[in-house]
Amino acid sequence: MKKRIITAIAMILVLLPLIVIDHNNYPIVGDLFLLVGIILSVVASYEMMAMFQRRYQTISKLRYIVPLMSGTLVYTIYLATTQGLNIQDPANANTVYHLLTMGLFIAYVIFSLAYTVFTHHSTAKDMMSSVLTLTYCGLVMGFVISIRFLEPFSNQQGLIFFRGGRSFAYLYTIVATTDIFAFFIGSKFGRHKLCPEISPKKSVEGAIAGLIAGSLFGVAAVFLFKIVNPEGIKELILVIFVSFLISMLLSFTVQIGDLVASKLKRTYDIKDFGNIFPGHGGVLDRFDSLIFSGAVYYIIVLIIQIFYIWK
Repeated sequence: MKKRIITAIAMILVLLPLIVIDHNNYPIVGDLFLLVGIILSVVASYEMMAMFQRRYQTISKLRYIVPLMSGTLVYTIYLATTQGLNIQDPANANTVYHLLTMGLFIAYVIFSLAYTVFTHHSTAKDMMSSVLTLTYCGLVMGFVISIRFLEPFSNQQGLIFFRGGRSFAYLYTIVATTDIFAFFIGSKFGRHKLCPEISPKKSVEGAIAGLIAGSLFGVAAVFLFKIVNPEGIKELILVIFVSFLISMLLSFTVQIGDLVASKLKRTYDIKDFGNIFPGHGGVLDRFDSLIFSGAVYYIIVLIIQIFYIWK
């Protein structure tokens, strides 16, 4: 427990300033955060490929190549976030960098599949391991990392005021409250197992408590971190209703992300993905709940951006 607490404090001391400090005023902060994000993606990809290699030895060389591919996907998603959709000028509001990301992803998938096909004694499962790693640790983690670089739709405060630090605070509020309430309510009142073959300790009662808590705290966080600025009772009611639904969706994906990671570890008979964080395990162990919910949040913001452009 002591080791776990020390690691958690060290992570907060490193990551919190990189999230809170405005990268527009201090560009070095944004550069450092991006660098840390790319490193986390590379390490996470290595952890996942190493897990697959325990059973599929033919991907031994790919476990060094795929992580580098994942890192470049994170960078292109960063470019798509900061340059791909310019709300100030709809003429430039294109998807060039998103297309670049998908083009690279497809190229990487083709390379990985071709490499595996021409590897002696390889199987279809060997092939799919690279695809899953590129998707999970490259694309999905890239969306999560790029939340830090989200900018408001305009220079003036409107109904919605997205900003990277605020978005991370909102999202992590949902992640933390979902996990905390699911654990404590489930431990005390849990009677019905949620997925006993995957995670025997998780209960239906805990999952429901986490979903409700994450949704309610998410609504509070929207106002606390000033992501919305409603004017009048109608806008207030609309914001509460929509933010509750979005927070509920994010809380749900928090639990799905946790179960997906548990399923992978149980399937491949490992306790942790890695040991880079003493007391916490690997990158995927520490951020499993954030990965799915973060990607969904990024996509929601992207959809809203496109709606504003068309509007």
